[in-house]
Amino acid sequence: MIEVLCLLLSRLLLLLVGGYELLWLLRERLNAFVNWSYDLWRSAAARELHERRVLTDCRSQLTKTPQHLVLVISPSDHYVDSVLLQRIFGFALEVGVQHVSVYDRRPKGGGYVELDKLCQPSSAEGSGSHFKWPAIPKKSDSAPRNGQKTNGYVNGAADSSSCSNQLQLYQISAADGHALIADVCRELYEERNSEVVQNLLSQKREALTEQIDSMLTKRLGYVAPEPDLGIIFARQTCTYGVLPWHVRFTEFHTHPSGRYFNVETFANILCKYSRCEQRWGT
Repeated sequence: MIEVLCLLLSRLLLLLVGGYELLWLLRERLNAFVNWSYDLWRSAAARELHERRVLTDCRSQLTKTPQHLVLVISPSDHYVDSVLLQRIFGFALEVGVQHVSVYDRRPKGGGYVELDKLCQPSSAEGSGSHFKWPAIPKKSDSAPRNGQKTNGYVNGAADSSSCSNQLQLYQISAADGHALIADVCRELYEERNSEVVQNLLSQKREALTEQIDSMLTKRLGYVAPEPDLGIIFARQTCTYGVLPWHVRFTEFHTHPSGRYFNVETFANILCKYSRCEQRWGT
């Protein structure tokens, strides 16, 4: 009798938890729909003016601005798309953020956003995980050649004032985390009898740490400062293995999946970051 009662209570508890999760999700989606409708009601010019006003006011209140922002997208998130990412890129560029990393754990075809379709590759070869945003527009064949400026070009020459301020973007993959550290450690172990490794082991621990950092940066293919601020799009706070050696001093903020993200949300996150006290050691 007691076993049956415990079984019924456990199932009732599961139903209550499931009902709570459903009601929470419905509330978030209803709130997102209301905010989205309000933004849609305004014209594009009015919306842009409002965003600039909010970001200008936010920037005037900040005591510190993050130089590197990392965006962590959980595998179960269904609401972060290329449109939202581009809006966040624009917000970051407006307040003075110079670097943004995107760590999307969703599978390709399941919501994964590829930055190479949105941004300009940092190298002429167009390979790697380092990009620039916004992309410099290409010259149009029908562009006038009488000295009139159009699309950032004058007589076929790029206008230096057009897209002169670009955001440095980095796309981080799951293989760039713990697997990359394991690969570097494996290489050092295989060369443990070499003169270079023995020399590192005979010095202070900082020398070996710097060597590992250098090898990790070389495998990543780009050099970027450690992130100051991270935004996690998930129901719970989890970094999902995003470059564990790279986020030692990062302040993370969790934005629940399904909740609407607009310029006010971004400004509030920056204000919270500005007020927090970062710890750089013991």
